[in-house]
Amino acid sequence: MSVSGGMSVASPSEEMHGAGSTLPAFVERARDDAQCRAALARIGYSKVKAAYAEQLRSDAHSDVFWGLERENLSPPMELVRDWLKAERKRNVSGVRWTFFGAMLATIITGLVFAAAVSILG
Repeated sequence: MSVSGGMSVASPSEEMHGAGSTLPAFVERARDDAQCRAALARIGYSKVKAAYAEQLRSDAHSDVFWGLERENLSPPMELVRDWLKAERKRNVSGVRWTFFGAMLATIITGLVFAAAVSILG
């Protein structure tokens, strides 16, 4: 399928393998996971965490996360849990380096101040 001007709107899999063939299951799963992770990132950590916790409270045995229904996606709860863990780790890591930088700047400032007082006074 192409649009005027020669630009193709067909998916790469359709262009490479023809319109009737499908990709292997692991490729489809990886593509779906990537789409789900991108949608989770767009929604944001706090909203996803709240929706995840609410779903766990209401239906602890659910295998599918329903927070992405608007995006026509239904990732497994395991994927969402893993994404939340990774995002939390990434956020904590960023805050940790900011804290260490501020602490180092404070220590250096204190040492410079102490040196200035001892020289001048």
